[in-house]
Amino acid sequence: MRIFLIICSFAFVAFLAVPAFAQSIPIGAKYIVTNTPNGFGKDNILYVKNGIVTAVPASQHNNEVKNAISGPNLWVTPGIFAPFSTLGLAEVSGESDTNNINSADKEATVSIRAADSFNPKSTTIAVTRVGGVTHAAVVPGSRRNLFGGQGAIVTTSGAFDSILNPSAFVYMNYNGRSEQTGSTKGAAMAFMRSALDDAANYNRRFKAPTDGDALRRKDAQALRPVLVGRKPLLVSADQAVDILNLIKLKTSYPRMNMIIIGAAEGWMVAEALASAKVAVVVDPHENLPYSFDQIATRSDNVKLLHDAGVTTAIFSAGSTGGTAHNLRLMTQHAGNAVNAGLSWDAAFKAITLTPATLFGYPNLGQIRPGDKANLVVWDGDPLEITSAPIAVFIDGQLQSLESRQTKLRDRYNPNNTGDKMYGYR
Repeated sequence: MRIFLIICSFAFVAFLAVPAFAQSIPIGAKYIVTNTPNGFGKDNILYVKNGIVTAVPASQHNNEVKNAISGPNLWVTPGIFAPFSTLGLAEVSGESDTNNINSADKEATVSIRAADSFNPKSTTIAVTRVGGVTHAAVVPGSRRNLFGGQGAIVTTSGAFDSILNPSAFVYMNYNGRSEQTGSTKGAAMAFMRSALDDAANYNRRFKAPTDGDALRRKDAQALRPVLVGRKPLLVSADQAVDILNLIKLKTSYPRMNMIIIGAAEGWMVAEALASAKVAVVVDPHENLPYSFDQIATRSDNVKLLHDAGVTTAIFSAGSTGGTAHNLRLMTQHAGNAVNAGLSWDAAFKAITLTPATLFGYPNLGQIRPGDKANLVVWDGDPLEITSAPIAVFIDGQLQSLESRQTKLRDRYNPNNTGDKMYGYR
């Protein structure tokens, strides 16, 4: 049955790829997960008409409608939203010519934009889309100092206009070393205080480009929206004491919207995080310490954080999945969170609605009549390892499920028949 659905979906996508907006596409599924107060829909039907989601009662559905997507075990859900990635910044991570993640030996820091390095035609984009990920936060890496720069929100459509917001947030790596701060947390915190102070006193402090205590003029200017909450500040930190120090720092700038990335020991300070309204992005699959900052990590970290009232999203960390090439593993990581005690509904929201809301796009994490279709049709429970997408809609358009991996699979499949050998098509 699954092979039949996959074959049908490829034919369906090929038929509709160009005139998708002119089509009325009925989708019948066992479950429709809306991430709205309506919750699950069972044995429901929806239409995508001219790219817009339209609810249709089952009694009005015509099973003979042309181009219908339907099946006894299908699930329809919002697309997966990756809250932390380097998608489109690296083709081959180990090859410097194709790696645009980190900016080394450059004076600019906060003013660097990941969007200017993002390649929507990277082979990683299609691979990610085929896994059901429709949107991602793209994060620039840090090297010279703690700040990586400004991150972007993108779609995985592969189109040149797929950047939704080129300057959506600012990222800094409190975990890592930098050329300016060395490897001590004390130096890192001192630098961070000075950087925020430069931004807060921008109008009085800067007469020349290098007048700041920590930042140059352009970088201090780029950091200013963070202080008043117009842009989130993403901070990588795992150790519980580091998280507490960051929470203390936030009290000096109460309007600042801080999001902790990693938070391996977050469960130890969950109440402080909830009280300070600091959100976290964690990987439930990281249940072993990969550094001394993660000594107290545990598999039910995400459940304990969620139960304490902390806004919690799920991502696929570099050590257990990959932030560029294996974002599609996010569903499996959410499945691990369910295995550790988190409810299915909370785990799925943690890879859809929660990250979308953190970045100001809650509509991308829900299915609502009247909205553009940003959804995925799965051949089973999306948190099960054996399930896969059979149709993906982004911004109302049905997407291709072809990637470099599927092309290589087909080219070198020894069961292919034809005039040429299977390796030379």
